[in-house]
Amino acid sequence: MKKLILCVLCASAVNFCHAALPLYKTVSATGNHTAGAAAWLPADPNSQVRVVSVFYSSDTNNGQLQFSTATTEFVITDTNTAASAVTNSINSTNGLAPNAVLVVQHGGVDYAAAISSFASGTNGLNPQDGTNVVLASGGFGVLVAPGDAVYLMSSPAVTWTVGAATNSMNGDDIFSGNYGRPVEVALTTPEYTNQLNSVSAHYDNQAQP
Repeated sequence: MKKLILCVLCASAVNFCHAALPLYKTVSATGNHTAGAAAWLPADPNSQVRVVSVFYSSDTNNGQLQFSTATTEFVITDTNTAASAVTNSINSTNGLAPNAVLVVQHGGVDYAAAISSFASGTNGLNPQDGTNVVLASGGFGVLVAPGDAVYLMSSPAVTWTVGAATNSMNGDDIFSGNYGRPVEVALTTPEYTNQLNSVSAHYDNQAQP
């Protein structure tokens, strides 16, 4: 009986350690002449994204690294009519305003778009779903599905001027996002060779076993 109890306690300890270990994810992005490089670390509902390293290449003296996280979460309620559809239906528009940036998480990947305006029951979407959000030209760029999470992005919370350089940042906590929300790391301004060679983060799971 004592051996059985000991085995159960050991198994529980192992399970607890596995639950407490952070997941590790690395992403990258390349800029162009119209947009800087933007790398997204998708949300996990039970984790906080903690950026631990950034390797970057900037070819402009005005180069800046910017770190942002999402705030309010919404939900897609209808499939959009095309990947480029600008009108998309979500469960609520409370707290949203034109020019705010939304990011939809579909299939574990984040797609961002700015809000242009609002419209009710247009483009064949269900008018019972309330007010639809109208995005800038190009929409989210993906065929979203009901249940996909949509997040309101904050303005950059941390900005570092890096100039024209190829360098890296490493640390235990360069930037931490809001719990259960995605994080964006951007390298501005737009240049052909601006690159986020790699952005690595821990997903700190705070759920109890």
